[in-house]
Amino acid sequence: MADNNSNPPESALERIRTFVAGTCSRSLSTINIQVLCVDTVFAGKRRIEVGQPLDPYIAHTLQERVVAIFATEALDQFLVCTTYRGAWRDMPYIFGKQEVTDIQESTNTEKQAQVLAHAGASD
Repeated sequence: MADNNSNPPESALERIRTFVAGTCSRSLSTINIQVLCVDTVFAGKRRIEVGQPLDPYIAHTLQERVVAIFATEALDQFLVCTTYRGAWRDMPYIFGKQEVTDIQESTNTEKQAQVLAHAGASD
C-alpha cells in the first residue's frame, strides 16, 4: 500500500544540487542563477548561461552544455555544472567571487526543466 504522506520525488535540479553540495562539501545558496559573467586570468571576460554550450576557452570538452549554476551559501564561490562536469560526475567548474562580474537570476523554472531534459536528466 502506498504511503500518501511521502515526499514528492526530487527534481533533476535538486538531485544535481545535492550531488554538487556533497562533492564540494559546501552548503549551497537557493539563488536560481541563469547567467554568470566572469573575468578570469586564463579565459578573460566570458558569459556563462544555463542551456548554452560552455565557452570553449573555459570548457575542457567541446560542446559541454551548462545545465545549472549554483552559488555557495556564503556567495564566495560559483559552481558551473555541465553535461560533463558537476551535474552527474566529477567536480563542477568553480569561480571565485573576485572573478564574477555579474549574476542574472532566473525565476523561470520551466526553462531549467527543459534544459535538464535536453541534457539527459529526467525526473
